[in-house]
Amino acid sequence: MKYLLPLAIASAIVVAGCSSDDDDDDAPMTSAPGTFQITFTNMTTGQLMTPPVVALHDASAHLFQVGEVASDAIRDIAEMGSNDALVAFAGDNPDLVSGAGVAGTGPFGPGESVTISLSTAVEDQVLSAVNMVICTNDGISGVDSVALPPASDPVLTLNAMAYDAGTRVNEADAQSFFPPPCKVGDTVEAVVEDPRVAIAAHPGQSNLANVPENSNWDFAAGAMVLQIEVTRN
Repeated sequence: MKYLLPLAIASAIVVAGCSSDDDDDDAPMTSAPGTFQITFTNMTTGQLMTPPVVALHDASAHLFQVGEVASDAIRDIAEMGSNDALVAFAGDNPDLVSGAGVAGTGPFGPGESVTISLSTAVEDQVLSAVNMVICTNDGISGVDSVALPPASDPVLTLNAMAYDAGTRVNEADAQSFFPPPCKVGDTVEAVVEDPRVAIAAHPGQSNLANVPENSNWDFAAGAMVLQIEVTRN
């Protein structure tokens, strides 16, 4: 298996799309070059999402994969909502990444959407994306190595669930959340997973302490938190 990131720090976060096989080493179906509009919609009732990092890349490479330990770049997204390291990795690998960027400029809430347009002149590229579920200790969502839609069926809709990046212990206290606007009062640092555990489906979140009034940061295990629509233009 080839990794887009260096193997020593390769990350893992496969997110639910159309396939039910979350740990399949076989290359996904691939597609012809083109321009694609990719729209992300927050499907939660109260969570905030960071702008997703999006990449069109070679099908033999992975930004992340479920069942593996998160890289530092994925940890930065999962804990702090910082995209810088992952964007830099994508830019440093032009032989594997034909198009990459960030959808949106700031957090987007329930029912809100962000969109990015990416083009590729390269055959057999696939789509990956990842973002932070902000009001969590280390929750993420996105898709990994999804086949792009063909001209004959140009619109693809994906439903992505939340994943636990395995870098912090899930605390039942909102004061342990780091990034604003989910930071509440005096921050209590969440316990670091040492060593990190493999990225897996998020166990869900409920009955949090110190949650601001009228906030709803709960979600069930396996709940779809992000809808992704990919349109070939």
